[in-house]
This record gives sequence, structure tokens and C-alpha cells, in this order.
Amino acid sequence: MSGAQIVAALDGWVERLAHLGARVVDRLRPGLEPEQIRRAAAAHGFTLSEEVAAVWAWHDGERVGTDVGTSAQLPGLRPAGAFYDLGTTLETSLTYYGICGDADVLTDPHASDSEKAAVWRREWMVFDSWLLPLVLAAGPDGSTDTFRYDPQSGTEVVAHSSLPARVARWHEMLDRGAWRVEPDGTWAVQPALLPKVDRSWPVAERIRWTEIT
Repeated sequence: MSGAQIVAALDGWVERLAHLGARVVDRLRPGLEPEQIRRAAAAHGFTLSEEVAAVWAWHDGERVGTDVGTSAQLPGLRPAGAFYDLGTTLETSLTYYGICGDADVLTDPHASDSEKAAVWRREWMVFDSWLLPLVLAAGPDGSTDTFRYDPQSGTEVVAHSSLPARVARWHEMLDRGAWRVEPDGTWAVQPALLPKVDRSWPVAERIRWTEIT
């Protein structure tokens, strides 16, 4: 995976939203220059990977932290979501770390894998703010994992994927009619058309279909 592939996936999504008349398209802010990203990240104690930095080089969010409004007033890139400017994102990510991070647990040789999995890492970034934030987590090789962070289960009982793979699931929701863009450019959701989950499936398969976006 590369930053260019991430940008291509996001561009394809926005192109489709533009054809559907989604109001978020005109609200996307210009992307940041590499030096702007580096300075902002460093000021908050972050060093962003090439893939993660590419997101804010693409667009510096579709809103800033001082914007106030409902999902109908400020529709995001997906239903109920919020893609913030880099400064707000860095501060939000640090807030999650302050609440859910625990360096002592991560370094405790007696802590279980489940306990460590539930801890927010200092380097994680929030891409989409919602009930469960969509996290961008850069690996040692620079590749980026995405998942919805649930403080009850951490990284264990949630679906993991690359960002392009997750965007592909967003397209699937439109194809199914589970998501749609209304004539006024806002989002609507049809729960009856979301993928059905068979409770007899193995846990991993249930997660894959339950946590879809």
C-alpha cells in the first residue's frame, strides 16, 4: 500500500459522491503541504507515516474543530461521520490517548494480550470521528491498518482492513442501497438493507460483516 493508493481510493469515493450530489464534496478543504503536515504533527509529538500523512495532504478535513452542526447540517464522507482538519485530529487523538492510553499496561510483562489490545496507542490517528472512531494505525513497515476503536474490546473484536479496502465497503453500502444520498445532499441509511449476520458464523466472520464501515 502507498499514499498514492490511499488518495486514489478517496478520490474515487468523492467522485462518486459528487455524481450523487453529496453536499460534503464542496466542503472539503484544500490539502496541506508536506512541511505543514510535518510541523503540525511534530508540535503534537507525532511523526506521521507517508500513508497517514497522505490523507491530510489530500484534504485537510471537511470541517474544523470549531464547526458546530448536526449530521444533516454538516454531512460527512459517510453517514454520521466527521473528517476533521489535521490540527483538530491531532488534538482529538491525544484526548483518546489521555483517556484510554496506559503505558504501564503496555510495558507490563504480566498484562494479558487482551488487556494490551484495549489500550490506545500514542501514535494512533483518528480519521473518522463517530460513536467509535475510525483509527489509522501505522505499522513498522509503514502500512496502515484501520479499525473502529471500541474501549471495551480494543483491537481484538473489530474488523481490520487497509483504508482502500474500507472505502470499498463504503461503495458496497451504496450499491446495496443501505446508504443513499438524499436530494438535499445529506445522508440516509436503510438498516434493513445492511448485510445480515448469521450468529452461527465464527466470530471473525461475524465481525467482518457487522463492523462494516
